[in-house]
Amino acid sequence: MTSRTPWLQELFDTPLSERRTLLESLVVAEFKRELMMGEEDVLPLRVSYFELGLTSLGAVDTRQRLERELGRPLDSAFLFNHPTVGDLVDFLTTEVVPELFSAAAPGPKAPQDAEVSTKDLVNDVLKELYQ
Repeated sequence: MTSRTPWLQELFDTPLSERRTLLESLVVAEFKRELMMGEEDVLPLRVSYFELGLTSLGAVDTRQRLERELGRPLDSAFLFNHPTVGDLVDFLTTEVVPELFSAAAPGPKAPQDAEVSTKDLVNDVLKELYQ
């Protein structure tokens, strides 16, 4: 499932140097919504969202919203495996949407994989322009 969602479009349109910060703010907003926090409340990036009050049902709802917003399937246990917003954003940038963070993504990446992902993004943009 790969589709150009508003989140992905916004990330794509944002300079590479600012994408992680934008993704982090989008993810924080989802957790604040689920945890019933106000805009003025600070969501700690390195504290488990389960310690902050996220329930199992809330985790399922959040996973489903993140799947919709990112246009990518997410493993049902991924929030448990990445229990803080900081861990989650690291995971999203390296494993879920690495094509949008290729210059900033840590670790080795096969050049042909990066080229295919870039081609897919370019093809998606061209399809949208000519539809």
